[in-house]
Amino acid sequence: MSSSISSSNVKKYLTGFFLFILFALLLDRGLFLLIYNVEANFYTSNQFEERFARFVKDKQYSTLILGTSRTYEAIHPVYIEEHLGQKAFKETYQGKGPKYNYYFYLLYKKHAGIPNVVLYGVDYFIYNVETDPKWMARFTIEKQDETETVDLFSSPLLLLEYKKKIDNFHNNVLIRLKEKKSPEKEAELFKDFIKIQEYTGIEVSNKKLITRRPHSFIRQIFIRYPGKEGHYFRKLLDELVKDNVTVILVGLPDYYGSFKTNFQREQFVFHLKTLKRDYKNLHVYNYNRPKKFELSNQAYFNDGGWGQTNSHLSKTGAREFNRLLCEEIRKHYQ
Repeated sequence: MSSSISSSNVKKYLTGFFLFILFALLLDRGLFLLIYNVEANFYTSNQFEERFARFVKDKQYSTLILGTSRTYEAIHPVYIEEHLGQKAFKETYQGKGPKYNYYFYLLYKKHAGIPNVVLYGVDYFIYNVETDPKWMARFTIEKQDETETVDLFSSPLLLLEYKKKIDNFHNNVLIRLKEKKSPEKEAELFKDFIKIQEYTGIEVSNKKLITRRPHSFIRQIFIRYPGKEGHYFRKLLDELVKDNVTVILVGLPDYYGSFKTNFQREQFVFHLKTLKRDYKNLHVYNYNRPKKFELSNQAYFNDGGWGQTNSHLSKTGAREFNRLLCEEIRKHYQ
């Protein structure tokens, strides 16, 4: 009798356990899909294409500059015109990854024409970058050649797997609520065209540099292709080759501590060389080398250091960097 009761209790507990797991999984998927759909409606189109078309109308640019915040601080149209006599349009900022750059190029050539040269600031973490959805709201779904799909069975807990993305969405909601901005007004805050073109860097007053090497620090591996958005980077290069554009991939300087933190630099450089081999009219200029640029000059950097994979040039550093870069790429404009 007791063994029979014990056996039935075990079955009851097991049934309850599996029902609890099933309920947890369904709750996880349900909450995730709810957040996913709310997020899609939150990031609405904001007349970006119309504003962009008006801005570039009757203007001619030989050069398009693409990249993340590191490119935003490093390569400036003002210096391109000063040193090379070439007009450049710059579209860079934090959260603009390969996916954004691909779709922006499609829009750019539609309204501004095909550029002669594209300068792309390539980061050590290029395949670990994920475009912020607020930037992708600039392109309506009809203009995208594919829709994003989510594999509901890619992880036991989707809320945990997409935590970073959900946290980012939460922060954007708080910003909008705090500033009480409509999507259209919010879009105007995202570094308008004129400000980006005229920007020449940040004057460093309170440096965020980690100048002393600690006894130990976390080193960053090189995330291999395709990573999060690497296939969009390839799609962009394919499009540029088709349009016969000269592509210049620029390895941006890191402060020396970040340079040592990103310890698999050789793999990163080797990957860039494979791209050079695979694509015609593609050139690589790597300034993230102590012999190429003064990586230990504290005046040249705003942040970075040991344990920091991300490092940005200061205004002083950008001025020197652009001078060196323009002299080296001058031949591509002749």
